Amino acid sequence: MHRLAAIVVALLASVSLPRAADDPHAGHDPMGHEQAAAPSGGWTTMVHGYAFLVANRQGGPSGDRDFESVNHLSVAATHPLWGGTGSVLGSFSLEPITVPRQGSPLLFQRGETYNGVLLVDRQHPHDLFLELAVAWQRQLSRVVSFRAYLAPEGEPPVGPTSYPHRLSASAIPTAPLSHHNLDSTHLSANVVSAAFGFGPVTVEAGAFHGAEPDENRFDLDGGPIDSYAGRISVRPVEGLSIQISAARRTHPESLEDGNQTRQTASIEYEHALPDGVVAATLALGRNLIPGDLEERGSLLEGVWTFKTHHTVTARAEIVDRDVYELIHKTARPDTVPPQNTSVDTLTVGYLHDLPWLAELEPLVGITASAYRFDSVLDGTYGDDPLSGQIFLRVTFGKHAASGMHHHH
Repeated sequence: MHRLAAIVVALLASVSLPRAADDPHAGHDPMGHEQAAAPSGGWTTMVHGYAFLVANRQGGPSGDRDFESVNHLSVAATHPLWGGTGSVLGSFSLEPITVPRQGSPLLFQRGETYNGVLLVDRQHPHDLFLELAVAWQRQLSRVVSFRAYLAPEGEPPVGPTSYPHRLSASAIPTAPLSHHNLDSTHLSANVVSAAFGFGPVTVEAGAFHGAEPDENRFDLDGGPIDSYAGRISVRPVEGLSIQISAARRTHPESLEDGNQTRQTASIEYEHALPDGVVAATLALGRNLIPGDLEERGSLLEGVWTFKTHHTVTARAEIVDRDVYELIHKTARPDTVPPQNTSVDTLTVGYLHDLPWLAELEPLVGITASAYRFDSVLDGTYGDDPLSGQIFLRVTFGKHAASGMHHHH
């Protein structure tokens, strides 16, 4: 009952939040980051958020069902500063109370822990504080710009646009199975980064605390700066972004010894249509872990809104998983040799606009997921499990993901 009440509060709060004004000066900085340009001497604020109200059913013997809300709120305030623009950034989520503490049911997902046990077939809830950051940006010449970023909680420069902010992922309430191969670092502690933009090319470097968030979803994790990352992004034409990146993470997993290297590459595309929008992402990622092991994840997803009221979406993924973890629902002990297997999944969905509360852009939707995996897992997952969600999605404010950019 407490979680149901929290879900209702999240939806009601979205109704009461102000809608960001359409500022004709708002746009992108030279490095492709979303920026609301502040009027001379004043502050400009932006608010964006969304909430899914989801009836979630994951099929097969390892599946489960739940009623939950996945939600996110982003705020930004910008002001002229030192010949450039200063920004105060915040992102928050009520998932610690609108998603079960043991995570949302999601077949073949893995990552983070609950009561000290690895989460398997569950997507962990996000923390209350997703980003608390300040940034400063200045145009150094006609084609060169600079940006500095400092965040007790924030995102280092590695991976594609994180899925909560990625337009191609905006119509699917579940996290990608490749989340921990691509963009799980979107919530990291003590991030310091700098970026130089050279026309369509951006070069970024940063350092951060490498550990995954702990099980307390309401605090700031903190920790020493012990990891580093770099990313090169290219925007050859409007709406197209290509990036390659890598990070060296110090002891990211609480249940696994050793460091990890993450490498990613992605292509993101977004295009406005007369009566809708189309967006797509192709992303590849791999984690290199001790013992000469490699965990790979690849993703192709897209969304197409047409005739204003209709939206179709799809996501296809191939991910590596450890057989022991999938069967026993716990981390593989060191005494058991690793045995990776490939899991393929396809999710398709349809959403339709509702005629009421137009400012919240309400949509009702349905998604369905099917899987392909090795027969060694048949006894654990069944022959042909199917999963699905029926949901309501509301959004408010300016969509901070539009325009093909990284969240920052």
